[in-house]
Amino acid sequence: MGRFETTAESYATHREPYPAAFFAAAADALKLRGREALIDLGTGPGLLALGFAPYVQRILGVDPEPAMLAEAREAAAQAGVTFPVLHGRAEDLGADLGPFDVVTIGRALHWMEREPTLAALERISAPGAHILICGSSSSKANPWRAAFDTVVHAWSGRRGEEHRRVHEHFFDGSRFARMADIRVEHAQDITPEALFERALTRSTTSPAVLGDRLDAFKAELLAALAPFFAGGAKRELLEARAWVFAAER
Repeated sequence: MGRFETTAESYATHREPYPAAFFAAAADALKLRGREALIDLGTGPGLLALGFAPYVQRILGVDPEPAMLAEAREAAAQAGVTFPVLHGRAEDLGADLGPFDVVTIGRALHWMEREPTLAALERISAPGAHILICGSSSSKANPWRAAFDTVVHAWSGRRGEEHRRVHEHFFDGSRFARMADIRVEHAQDITPEALFERALTRSTTSPAVLGDRLDAFKAELLAALAPFFAGGAKRELLEARAWVFAAER
């Protein structure tokens, strides 16, 4: 069983989303003209590739988890978008796939081996290509955020922050230089039950990892969140972001 097999079905619905304004802002910053080729590495259910589809000519997704690729294909079919996907790892991609003008990597860079990934990016990137390391997260200003993190981290055995800064030194010594940061604040309504489902999309608190402890985890998390949700759903503040790296021409 793959690390994300049991998260695939709910990932697109419950993981922190990327709003339409994020894709518009990124397209503007990169001056996309609708003629570009984009590859999304660690595509999962295709959130980034499908979000950028209106701004480029061609999209391709790559992921090592078959269940995620199945979700990506279904999402593309529902959207009426041509979105071929490949089963495999970013590190193994050959030059014959490229060149790509835009490479997107969502919440996946920390799973990739640095040297093989940099070599693959060299092979598939067009001169002047942009690499976007993307993410979307719930603001720490949300009153319930600390309670959520405390329970999730206790059950996962991780602090939850160690992978978020991987991009800061990942490209050191390569021809990819950091050129910009894109940040878009957005909001949505959220419930404790939706936050529980979000926790299940993480590899460290997935249904496969929790196993027969899932019900106990749910009870503890919902109890911790209950004081913050008296009266029902609350407004959640989020931030979608992209760290943009440009390849030297």
